[in-house]
Amino acid sequence: MATKDKGKVAATSVPAAGKAEVPKTNAPEAAGTEKKAKVLIPDIIRGRMPILVVHMVRFGDQKGGETKALATMFGTTVGKITDIKKKSTFAYLPENFKPTQAQKDDATAWLQQHVGFKAGAVDKLIDEAEAYKVATKEEEAEYEKIRAEHKGQVPKTKKGETADGGGGNRQGKAKTAESVNKVETAKPSADSLMK
Repeated sequence: MATKDKGKVAATSVPAAGKAEVPKTNAPEAAGTEKKAKVLIPDIIRGRMPILVVHMVRFGDQKGGETKALATMFGTTVGKITDIKKKSTFAYLPENFKPTQAQKDDATAWLQQHVGFKAGAVDKLIDEAEAYKVATKEEEAEYEKIRAEHKGQVPKTKKGETADGGGGNRQGKAKTAESVNKVETAKPSADSLMK
């Protein structure tokens, strides 16, 4: 069997005809690689989309619009609008949701960051957000229970600061000095000593 494969070269090590050899790594310090500058999508409102705006995308006056048009109108990406429509995100958000006054204020402040705000491009969205009835304490508690059961993200961090957009539940636990010390002082296992 060894003679059958003798003289053959792996396909990955042979460059295509007329092309330079592909680098073995894409690490920034590797020779022949070039790190491109990060290009942000223009006209996108940065940060976490307020829950009231999510409700407006899914159930509001504009819900039947084309995805691209909605993305432009709400100042977000087509992917975000698609995720909201398909319930890939915020699936727990009920149609009968009523926001708190703070959630209404967050939505208005977020929409005011839109590039077309001064030209009046989001006036109808702001009017729609302001037209929502404010939740009672019972309705607020009911929504909070639903959100907590589904492990939905909260707009504030544990320290009370406004949470940044993205990352949310994907972020790992922060390392504390105690957890670092536990790892450093941990005794090796018998299996690791046998290797």
